[in-house]
Amino acid sequence: MRRFLAIVLFGCFLLAMTGTAQAVEIKAKGTWRVHFDAIKNPAFNSDEKWDTFTAMQRMRTIFELIASENLKGVLQLEIGNLTWGGDNGGGLNADGVNVKTRHAFLDFNLPAGDLNLKAGLQPVALPGTLGSHILEADVAALVGHLPFTDGVGLTLGWARPYDLATINPDDPGKKWDDEVDVFLAVLPVSLDGVSLNPFAAVSRWGKDFNLYELDNPKNAVMGHAGLNFEANMLDPVTIMGDFNYGQVKWSDDFKQSGWIADLAVQYAMDMVTPELFFLYESGEGSGFLTGGKSKRMPVIGTDGGSVSIGGVGYGGGTEFAQDNFLRGLLVELDPMEYQADEGAVGLWAVGFALRDITFMENLSHEFVVAYARGTNHKDNFFLMTTKDSYWEVDFNTTWQMYENLAMILELACGKVTLDDMGMGRGDLAKDALYRGVLGMVYQF
Repeated sequence: MRRFLAIVLFGCFLLAMTGTAQAVEIKAKGTWRVHFDAIKNPAFNSDEKWDTFTAMQRMRTIFELIASENLKGVLQLEIGNLTWGGDNGGGLNADGVNVKTRHAFLDFNLPAGDLNLKAGLQPVALPGTLGSHILEADVAALVGHLPFTDGVGLTLGWARPYDLATINPDDPGKKWDDEVDVFLAVLPVSLDGVSLNPFAAVSRWGKDFNLYELDNPKNAVMGHAGLNFEANMLDPVTIMGDFNYGQVKWSDDFKQSGWIADLAVQYAMDMVTPELFFLYESGEGSGFLTGGKSKRMPVIGTDGGSVSIGGVGYGGGTEFAQDNFLRGLLVELDPMEYQADEGAVGLWAVGFALRDITFMENLSHEFVVAYARGTNHKDNFFLMTTKDSYWEVDFNTTWQMYENLAMILELACGKVTLDDMGMGRGDLAKDALYRGVLGMVYQF
């Protein structure tokens, strides 16, 4: 109840602002969802007993406080991922601390010229067809965009994802170097039938950030470069793809570099859009565990959502897209825990999708089937190796009841197959996963 009253008071505050600040217009938009999940073997192992049914909800609301066409403030609040009956605010009396600030930034144009600036906590993502493998997250940043022509522009940004302490907790007389700063540049080019998004990012990681337990840590500079493209000059055929490369030297005896590439081809028809997609991530070699360099591409931060093939939408993608199993079981043993949690796992994947299947008005479907296999050498037993595989099938249905309200049914199944390697590894994922979701989404 206290949390509800806080929201009401905040709403009253916003309404009061319309009277005191006559030039400010307030607009609200958002996505509210409630859904009911039935899932079997979420860890791909029937020996682990999980609840098979849960009810959940999440509400995201964006407030735009518009002073003029050149100035506004943006605030997004979230009541996120509450489990009905849970102790995170979804239980009896529902007074848990569950309202979070997701975005809070200024959005304005400079008086002279067309330069737009956004300053504050905001979504920042480098271009990517299947989701960015490098940076795609909410982060405190200053981002500017300057259009040169209708088809060419430049985006520059500085983000600070980490600043753990303002003073050295062990020795106040010694400087604490734990900041992480990201500098990025994107040059979007839109031509007739082709759009190109070349980009580069340089990030500095302070030696006291303690990313890994290294003997001789140093201030590290991580560099990334990539190209994202989309070509539709062969309409109704659309071709999309990416190539990304990154490298970093964490210490004198530990380096990391790698690459990813993906490609998707769509053919738009009246009632369905077939799609083929392919993804490849470089993987670890045989000497990684014995001190060799890492061959997985380094990452700044993607919240684990580095692949999105459009399956189970409530999870942000398919089970495969969220890497639920791959990140939650195998990578716990990974000495590069941060990189494993956030970035490339080391795999290749191929898939087929039927998107925007529409036979009746206001009713649409989507079908996705995907197969993945590891690109890591078999000596890396904690990762997905070249002998391990995964497949998944998804079928989703959306009924647009009203202009702003949709009913959604999502069905998915998936199976991991691990090479035993004589260590019981194959038993970690011996059973398939099955998932069904029925929910409502209100978008306004």
